[in-house]
Amino acid sequence: FVSSSESLARAPYAIDWPSGWCSLTDVKSARGVSVDASWKDPRDEASTLAIFITSGVAARDVRGKYGSIDANARVRAESAPNQMTIGARTSSIDAPPNRSTGRRRRLETHDIETKVGGGTAGRFGSAIELVRIFIVPGEGDGENWEVLIRATASA
Repeated sequence: FVSSSESLARAPYAIDWPSGWCSLTDVKSARGVSVDASWKDPRDEASTLAIFITSGVAARDVRGKYGSIDANARVRAESAPNQMTIGARTSSIDAPPNRSTGRRRRLETHDIETKVGGGTAGRFGSAIELVRIFIVPGEGDGENWEVLIRATASA
């Protein structure tokens, strides 16, 4: 998948998704909840991969918006009954070069794995959710944007 001019992202990106999965073709209806791209496994409805992009984020980095990785993981686990954190770590990724200076940037990510109980996951029963969150700081206009990549699978 390569993002298009209709993408919510301010810079082009590409992502590989699992072989045999179906792509959400009508993302216009999902844009209202910040979905930029989405795929699912036709053999297991609980297995999904989605990219959410939110512009106009006040914080310039993931720590500025969510605090520590432990605080972020705790809030996510406590957001619904029957959820628990399996793992949480920080990492970093290369961001697109700054357009005006050409400098490469490293962005901190929060990578959080959560077990979602049947009461939360609804008809899917128990599931595992893995999210990677990072914020790309704005350049000339100063608008920051958050990227959340979420993968889910049956537990």
